[in-house]
Amino acid sequence: MNTAYDAAIIGGSSAGLSAALTLGRFGRRTIVFDNGAPRNKPAAHAHNFFTRDGVPPSELLRIAREQLLPYPSVELQSLTIGSAEKTAEGFVLTATSGERITARKIIITTGVKDGMPAIPGIQELWGNAVFHCPYCHGWEVKNEPVAIISNGDNAWHYAMLVSKLNKDLVFLTNGPSTLSAEQTEKLKRKGFSIIETPIATLEREGKGIRISFTDGSSIQKTAAYHRSEKLLFQNELAKQLGCQLSEAGSVTVSAMYETSVPGVFAAGDISHDGLHQVSVAASGGHTAAAACNSQLCAEDFEADI
Repeated sequence: MNTAYDAAIIGGSSAGLSAALTLGRFGRRTIVFDNGAPRNKPAAHAHNFFTRDGVPPSELLRIAREQLLPYPSVELQSLTIGSAEKTAEGFVLTATSGERITARKIIITTGVKDGMPAIPGIQELWGNAVFHCPYCHGWEVKNEPVAIISNGDNAWHYAMLVSKLNKDLVFLTNGPSTLSAEQTEKLKRKGFSIIETPIATLEREGKGIRISFTDGSSIQKTAAYHRSEKLLFQNELAKQLGCQLSEAGSVTVSAMYETSVPGVFAAGDISHDGLHQVSVAASGGHTAAAACNSQLCAEDFEADI
């Protein structure tokens, strides 16, 4: 494969497929590279998505791919892109399997991964009984006893949000608390407890989870929240191309999702430090593709004069 495309979309989840739909409807020769590992793959359902609340993430992606079929200019490939470089004509992408692809524009939608703590069982429960987003999953465990596996300002942020939905809360700092004295006092005044003992394991128990600690004690809760202390932005290609990054590692973009490198756009979770929801990603993918297509149209129009 060594074919020139109008646009190459690297990442085939919500943002990438939304971008492909926009470009396909303009007849743009577009290729989408998807390695089949979206961040929300473990989740049983996707919530807080207009008209599709509660639909499994895999089903959302299936529908999105199906709705690309009427647009023959869009091509999907299950390849992983290992490198990208800018040339005078556009960009050259090289897959890890060796294929080389050229494109006039690039849209990066490679997303993020959650850096999981070294707690046995948390990965297996991630997305089904251990959640990171109250907006995505909070209603399903409303008024249930839940644990907050977090520390410091992250724990405090959860406290303000989750306490609207749940009154039976326990904060597990998994080691010495880094909550301030004022934050600690306010949590205790609200009747919330704080456990600093390191967590030994998490495991499914009935319809809930059992959380065991290194001192031999344990508690049972319906669910838990955890926000990774370090999100792993999949920004390797953006780095190779010289795109500006935020301190956290997301790709810095304009209101139209343009990066600091002309011809390169970024959308979805990779383009924001923390606003990570399916609907936001899909919207960003559409906006990035519209800006990309606008540039292509302007170039084509000038070339025909």
